[in-house]
Amino acid sequence: MQAFNAAATRSNLSKAAEDLGVTHGAVSRQIKQLEQYLDVALLRRLPGGVELTDAGARLHLATQQAFAILEQGIVATRRTRKRRSIKISLSSSLAIKWLVPKLQNFRERHPGISVYLDTDDRLVDFADSDVDVALRYGGNQGSELYCERLVSERLILVAAPSLVPEGPIAPASITKLPLLHDQFHPYWDTWAKTAGLLEPDVQSRSSAFPDSAVLIAAAIDGQGAILVRNILVADDIKAGRLVCLSDVCVEQDRSLHFVCRDGDQQSPPISVLRSWLTETCSRL
Repeated sequence: MQAFNAAATRSNLSKAAEDLGVTHGAVSRQIKQLEQYLDVALLRRLPGGVELTDAGARLHLATQQAFAILEQGIVATRRTRKRRSIKISLSSSLAIKWLVPKLQNFRERHPGISVYLDTDDRLVDFADSDVDVALRYGGNQGSELYCERLVSERLILVAAPSLVPEGPIAPASITKLPLLHDQFHPYWDTWAKTAGLLEPDVQSRSSAFPDSAVLIAAAIDGQGAILVRNILVADDIKAGRLVCLSDVCVEQDRSLHFVCRDGDQQSPPISVLRSWLTETCSRL
């Protein structure tokens, strides 16, 4: 069944053999045995591969569902085995600029719980992943998931002290600075409207960076002023690496949420993490 499922999925016996780590002949023999057992042809051999017969298509639908259920069971079993560890999915910027500097505090308070970070910026699919918790933006995440708002965010205007030694300055003066943004959150036009300025004043000299962490590094280096989520630069402002230039900010319509499988929020390690994150966010 595994050989048939792989061949049907890949439409090619050789590729199926590579996926399974066996020879082309082994896959072919397994499928022939299955066809003999069922007394029906499942695949048509073609010069460039194979295609499903009607019977094969029906069986493939069943094998896909069956192997998906098995995979979910394996993932669930692995998660249960790692009772004292938590795998967290979050963006690389949020990890670098916010969570990682605070993890030592979590470890000191909860030394028996191990934390692993998955910093792939793509949204994790809880159905086929061993991730326990995700830190996501947005509200409803699906009825099968538990979702709790941690903190609302806003975009604030900051720069390195070396760039603006006099500290906060008037909006009109800010337009004379090099203006930077990341590729996901330009928002200079929105800030300009809020500050009573014209859009062209804040767009003509702006430069884009690949993500917020790189953008913040450029700002700390004195390369320009940036609009950035307040949660990401709170530590840099406190340490004096950045200064806030204006009271004008851009309110975000998204909030940072704690997300896990529905019911997992009550398990001891995840409940401890949730409480710690809530406490940490309350100090922002």
